[in-house]
Formats: sequence, C-alpha cells, structure tokens
Amino acid sequence: MCFAWPEHFVYLLFLMPLAVLLGYGVTRQRQARKLLADAELAGWIMPDSDLRILFIRWLLPFFATALFLLAFCGPQLCRGSRPVVRKGVDVVFMLDVSNSMLVSDVSPDRLTRAKSGISRISRGLRDGRQALLLFAGSPLVQCPMTTDHAAFEALLGMVSTDLVSDQGTAFDSALNLAMHLFEQTMSPDDEEVQGEKVIVLLSDGENHSGNFRSAAEALKQSGVSVFTIVLGKPTPAVIPLGQSAGVKKDAEGKVVKTRSSPETMRRLAGDSGGAFFDGSEDDAVFDRVAERITTLVSMSRLVMMPVERIPIYPYFLLAGCLLLLLELFLRQGRRIG
Repeated sequence: MCFAWPEHFVYLLFLMPLAVLLGYGVTRQRQARKLLADAELAGWIMPDSDLRILFIRWLLPFFATALFLLAFCGPQLCRGSRPVVRKGVDVVFMLDVSNSMLVSDVSPDRLTRAKSGISRISRGLRDGRQALLLFAGSPLVQCPMTTDHAAFEALLGMVSTDLVSDQGTAFDSALNLAMHLFEQTMSPDDEEVQGEKVIVLLSDGENHSGNFRSAAEALKQSGVSVFTIVLGKPTPAVIPLGQSAGVKKDAEGKVVKTRSSPETMRRLAGDSGGAFFDGSEDDAVFDRVAERITTLVSMSRLVMMPVERIPIYPYFLLAGCLLLLLELFLRQGRRIG
C-alpha cells in the first residue's frame, strides 16, 4: 500500500485529543454509575455487559475518525515498478532578513554576503526552477517557483530587511511555507516525474520561535533535501538599524547584541537529514553547495515508481461510515432495551 498525499499524515495527530476526550466520557459514565447507587443496585441498573457495550460505542467513533483521516491521505494499492526519469530540481532559497543580518562581522555584512551566495549558487545550477522566500518573524514569498533566472536575480537584488516588518526569526513557519511552495508546483498529471526538491537556508542561526523539529522532520519525510548555510561570527555584535537610526536597543535603552548560532543551523540540517555549511569563510562554500545539489540531481535521475496505482480511499470511507452506523444501532438498541 502507498499513499497519494503522505504529507496529510500529520492530521492523524487529531486522534490523540479525540482519544483523551472519549476516555474522559467513559470515565464519567463509570463514575456516575457508582454515585447513582451502591454496587449491587448499580449492577442491576447498569450490568457489566452494558458497560462493555458503552465502551465499544465510544471506540467506534474513534476508529471511524481514524479511517476518515487515512482516506484523506489517499491510500492506494501500488503494483509493480518501473524506472522513471526525474525532471531537474526545484530549489527554494530561504533568506533570513531579520535586522541581525545587517551585522558586518563578515564582509560587507551578513545579508549582502547571503544575497551574493544565493546568486552564485543559482548560477551554478544547470537547470530546474527556483524560488526565493524571505523570513524574519514571519515569512514572505519574494519570488515564486520560476525558470526565469533573470527575474529571480532582479527580485533577489531588491531584498532588504524592510520587506518583512515582523522582526525576529521564526524558522518553523518559514519551513512550512517552503513546503507549501513545493506542493503548489506539483501537477497531479505529472506527479511521477517531479524533480528533486531542495531548500537552501541562509541565516545567522538566531531562532526566536522555539522548536522547529517537527517542521524539519516533515521535510525529511517528504524527501526534501535541506542545506543550511550560517552567516556571521559567534561573537557578540551590535545590530545596526541604518545610517541615521543608530543601533538596536531594548525597552530600557540598553544596546542589544547578537551572535550567530552555528549550532542551531547544524541541528536544523541534522533534523531534516540535510547538510550544514559555514558561509562566513570564503565564497568557495557556495560553489560546494551548488556542486552538492548538482550531484544530488544526477544521482537520482532514475527512480522506481509503481506501474499501477489503484485508489482504495472509498473503502476506507465506507468502513468509517459502517462503524458510525453500528454505533448508532447500539445507541438505539440501548434506548429500546
């Protein structure tokens, strides 16, 4: 069995609060039975057999919901296999545009160096499509997936920290939006020959959104290769706000300092099954990233895909409906009895 939309497996997490809710309902029923009368009288009013039926009635909606959620993932019977040629590579460049990227601990500053690195990697790729996603406290699509490299370079040149007003650095929401960019470009009629999916993330590594592990693992499960490139030195530095605005200060008027976090970028690459690079050394690192992407594409030109896919989600829907009908039958039978 295979699934047409494995990314929808995340919706199965809804079963956890549902199980808690149903378990709470069963517990309340048992407590009400004990409070109603003593053990002998309660057993006469509601025998143990009725309790077992009550428990089954609570289980049926749970399994029905599970079947509906699995149907939403597009279960299929996959038979046989054949080699299929992939089509190039789709690359989403994720660029951190938070104010900390204006620090000049690398020449001329982190943001300018990152833009130069993206341009160098882009020119090193022979074919495929590219997109540019900016992020700070919230993400922004600067350039959707395109094969027009001239338009990509023009939009890259316009990038500044002013384009995203919500400052801070949130990796999780940006990674989720990057995944959505890949999903938007997938054609159902041509799904079997989609190219490699790659994310190149450039940042100083500061992360103010907490845990990004779930987003990274989702990318890994979807077959997206993630390359992280850290910019900046791990020593404290003030954050400039422009030629006339001075430096960033907190509410108490104290100067705010920042430092790059290679550990965060390395952990993000590890959680997503990708690779980590230090972009603060020399420009050759960007050439190495382009070479890694080119090698990745050349190694996966031929992939094995199922010869036949038979959708079976209607059977999951039918089974779920039958379970709900059975629960209704047990409910009505209890009322008649």
